[in-house]
Amino acid sequence: MQIIIVGCGKMGSTLAVQLVAEGHRVTIVDQSEQVIEQISNTQDVIGYVGNGAVFSVLESAGAKDADLMLAMTQSDELNLLSCLIAHKIGAKHTVARVRNPEYAAHMYQISEDLGLSMTVNPDRQAAEEIARVLRFPAAMHVELFAQGRVELVSSKLPEKSILNGIPLFELPQKLGSKVLICAVERNGAYTIPGGSFVLQGGDTLYLTGAPREVARTLRKAGVLANPVRSVMIGGGGRISYYLAQELLKSNLSVKIIERNHDRARAMAEQLPDAVVLNGDVTDHELLQEEGIESTDAFVALTGLDEGNILSALYAKHRKVGKVIAKVNNDSLETLVKDVALDSVISPKRVASNRVLRYVRSREASADQGEIRGLYKIADGSIEVLEFLASAENKKLLDIPLKDLKTKKHILIACIVRNGKAIIPGGMDCIQAGDVVLVVTEQRLMNDLGDIVEDAR
Repeated sequence: MQIIIVGCGKMGSTLAVQLVAEGHRVTIVDQSEQVIEQISNTQDVIGYVGNGAVFSVLESAGAKDADLMLAMTQSDELNLLSCLIAHKIGAKHTVARVRNPEYAAHMYQISEDLGLSMTVNPDRQAAEEIARVLRFPAAMHVELFAQGRVELVSSKLPEKSILNGIPLFELPQKLGSKVLICAVERNGAYTIPGGSFVLQGGDTLYLTGAPREVARTLRKAGVLANPVRSVMIGGGGRISYYLAQELLKSNLSVKIIERNHDRARAMAEQLPDAVVLNGDVTDHELLQEEGIESTDAFVALTGLDEGNILSALYAKHRKVGKVIAKVNNDSLETLVKDVALDSVISPKRVASNRVLRYVRSREASADQGEIRGLYKIADGSIEVLEFLASAENKKLLDIPLKDLKTKKHILIACIVRNGKAIIPGGMDCIQAGDVVLVVTEQRLMNDLGDIVEDAR
């Protein structure tokens, strides 16, 4: 696909790297000559220096022939205008990053007029993921598939778990629950395990299954956590606003600490049911005074990664049950894994997953298995994809999975049929209309037929 990216900050540059790796022809537009030069020197892209909301700039960048235009600048207004102009020039599809809550609430009313195919809101999507983890505090990350009927949950296996030393084929008998461990991280290495794989304490497990079954499995495995009823949030930015909204809807107690006086006052006006304090979240005395030791969860969401890590580590030191930190810097995120934080959230990664899912769906032909979900796990080395099985997928329908010649490093993790999640065995078959969850180490899978050898 021919793709134009307007704005190459954290979000735009992340997408550029991922889309180039997937074989797309990428053109980038940014007002900074230094930014254009830097990414052009490291990636196979075409760069244009200029304002992405100017007709002549987008025309020169090839908007007329573009399959997709992604507007990812820091300005919502510039993004919306860029998409409108690109649409008028002839771009087939446009996606805008829109972060302002006042705009985001009304996007559905004006998307058609602006020629928008989709909007992404990294802040809202990050807040939604954090809220899911807080509702399931035993998990490090939680992703929903098949409209919430299937969960993908990552959690660390305790050293004293009854699963320590157990091969996967014994799991159903040992636990009596229907889940599938679709990936395992051990000592920094990731694998899609087979039935003979033996679990060890300290492994990070990625489980799929119906929400009730996943919860039952973790409980029996000794991964216990008290429910979250009170949350302390460090930072009063947009993610904090969206997260507080979600938590207050669930009747949780929310306390927000924001350093900027004006922002703290505005947050207090917008969220009257939350307690908002003007203070520095890195001030340990303040955190103690405000009861950090009695709170159930602490979420560090300031604009400074290093500050988030330090305050989260302090919360962990004070025995807070669930600790989450926002970290956008890839190198810092790698280091954090060695310091035992419960969960790390990267807004740019959450949003880029959604954009990549959209790109893959545009690539997939209309009569093949459509991509409905995409999630990258294991530092991006493994993908979990949700497909809708079409009647056109004749080479894999109604065939027992034990007889299906799938490619290497591919696992059919779950089948959803008539609203029921099925952990498949060798005699199960994929039927037209099923939602199929596929775990793979491969790339560029655009339809369900890609899982079968010589399916095309």
